[in-house]
Amino acid sequence: MGITQFRYIDLPIGDRAAFELVCARHGFAPVHFEISASAPADEPEHERVVTVRRGGWTQSYQDGRGQWIRQFEADLTCRFFK
Repeated sequence: MGITQFRYIDLPIGDRAAFELVCARHGFAPVHFEISASAPADEPEHERVVTVRRGGWTQSYQDGRGQWIRQFEADLTCRFFK
């Protein structure tokens, strides 16, 4: 049982589009963040953990079928990533 690593460009196109929209709503661009994801090789794709980094700030989200984007937007709203 291994861990599969993903980069931003490996995420589903829908997730990338939603992420870009959330960034734009809050005055950011996707290049302001470093995105990575990992998932156990034998688990469904939607069980991955998505990690977002900006400067010294890092937050990890359970994917849960795209729920990570809502959680990321909540963090942007409360200025977690400053």
